[in-house]
Amino acid sequence: MRIEVDTAAIAANVRALAARAATPVCGVVKADGYGHGAVASARAMLDGGAAMLGVVDLAEALRLRAAGIDAPILAWLHGPGVDFSLAARHGVEVAVSSIAQLEAAAAAGAVIHLKLDTGLGRNGIARGDRAAAIARAIALAAGGARIRGAMSHLAGTSRDADLAQVRDFASALAEAEPLGLELRHLASSAAAIALPEARFDLVRIGMAAYGVDPSGPGAGDGSEAAALGLRPAMRASAAFVDGVAEVGLDDGLLPAVGAPVLLGGELAHVAAVGACSIRVEPPRTGDGVLWGDPAAGEPSADAWARAARTITYEVVTRMGAAGRGAGVVAAGPETAPRRVLELGLDGEPRRLVGELVGVKRVEPGLGVSYGGEYVTTSATTLALVGLGYADGVTRSATGRPAVVGGDGAHPIRGRVAMDQVVLDVGDRPARVGDPVVLEHASAPELTGMIGPRVAVEVAGSVADADAMELLGERIGAALRAGDAVLLIGPLGAGKTTLTRGIGRALGARGTVQSPTFVIARTHRTAAGPDLQHVDAYRLGDEAELDDLDLDLDGAITVAEWGAPLEHALESWLRVEIDRGEADGDDESPRSVRLRGHGPGWDAARVRSLTAPVPTEEAP
Repeated sequence: MRIEVDTAAIAANVRALAARAATPVCGVVKADGYGHGAVASARAMLDGGAAMLGVVDLAEALRLRAAGIDAPILAWLHGPGVDFSLAARHGVEVAVSSIAQLEAAAAAGAVIHLKLDTGLGRNGIARGDRAAAIARAIALAAGGARIRGAMSHLAGTSRDADLAQVRDFASALAEAEPLGLELRHLASSAAAIALPEARFDLVRIGMAAYGVDPSGPGAGDGSEAAALGLRPAMRASAAFVDGVAEVGLDDGLLPAVGAPVLLGGELAHVAAVGACSIRVEPPRTGDGVLWGDPAAGEPSADAWARAARTITYEVVTRMGAAGRGAGVVAAGPETAPRRVLELGLDGEPRRLVGELVGVKRVEPGLGVSYGGEYVTTSATTLALVGLGYADGVTRSATGRPAVVGGDGAHPIRGRVAMDQVVLDVGDRPARVGDPVVLEHASAPELTGMIGPRVAVEVAGSVADADAMELLGERIGAALRAGDAVLLIGPLGAGKTTLTRGIGRALGARGTVQSPTFVIARTHRTAAGPDLQHVDAYRLGDEAELDDLDLDLDGAITVAEWGAPLEHALESWLRVEIDRGEADGDDESPRSVRLRGHGPGWDAARVRSLTAPVPTEEAP
């Protein structure tokens, strides 16, 4: 699939929206710029006059900084392991959603915005905690903390409900008046266009900047966006042969049966969407435009949204997955919440794994997420998970169960958002950092899509020593000079057995056996680069590692008990082996998990280590 982005359209859209709102613009480029590419979109928004940029987490902000973008940036969703000193060091402003985050950000010297929940029931300081949070902010500011702004987010339930949120926000600002806030912001695209009362000092423009009507999909022809003077920035196309293109759900497409495709100058319509393919009728061959600019006679992304029974936001944002994980590198807990797609050893998607990034007690009668379709019936605890449809949780997954902390399932409440879902856990104890699992078996809407900020892990059971060697061969076949594989597991887990398989794939000379007594052993290989087999169990510090004189750039390194090598590497594959209750018997099943770290092991490369289970041919 080809995704083409017209950055001039993004810049023009920002100019038009800024003129309409007559208010400075924060250009939002979260989720890889809503699937359009974060860096290019950020530059286009700044060219169009945006005063600052908005992202979800520090990982997204730091990627912009690494690309040389020095404009003001605000990040507003943080995992439990966030390191706000990184924000302070790189000049990234942060919005905080709890008193704990406020304290941590202030201690780190970050520039702070207070994020207040005025009725969305999602991220933000709860109404019941608001007075204490504002009082604490005033005290911290008196001590030198830099508290620059306050923000909230509208639910879009109705005009009257939005205006009630405006009044609630204004009331909170009155309480915060001693802070002398510079930036007060509430409106996103829809309110920036249609609700002047919500504009305050800054409007956050996201989807509208990409040429999509934020209230769409409307009639499905893009006419609503055109009426606002907006031009679509994304064009999605694919090569079809006899009506079939090799793109599908795993590329981020939705099951939009009936959606139009412009193919050979004529319209065809989607008949089926599979994991890796799409079929249209009538069957034709040639380049097909899935969506683009209706002014040029191309289908609108709105039409795909209508066919998939969703919003256009979801259709285009999921195109951040079109690269099937290429270049997607796992962010660390200090910059982003945990977001993982777990695949089986056969490559089949098993579950999405996240964590709680917010827990708050709320009042009865609170609407949750956009549209307020779920309303709390009593005082309860809402738990926020840092996963959304940009990460593979389709909007149609509302109501599906998510398991929190390994011992309790709670349905997703309210609409799935781009970056977040909400669980109502009632009176059950829940803490920020609790793991959350959404099983594919219980949510058939989920696919093997790899979002632009989702790590891939491969996990499963290995039956016996022969199977462990075969897994080693599979890994070994993918290795190249400079790669490091760090094996983690107890004595007798099968680390040397796995290494033996790696050696076989590389054509290693000599016998691959435990290097316990020699610390490191080097094997010449038929593949070219040497295989360095290391026992890192007794390595105490960096000096001892240096004494081994390993060639970490030119050879392939496999280290048993490999954790001590992590500090010396930019990239590595971590293989965790758990023998469970086994007593060391080579024939007992083992659990294994493969995780990539650093730019050398992006999500696509980790996924390549899987292999389909062979099936018998029918007679």
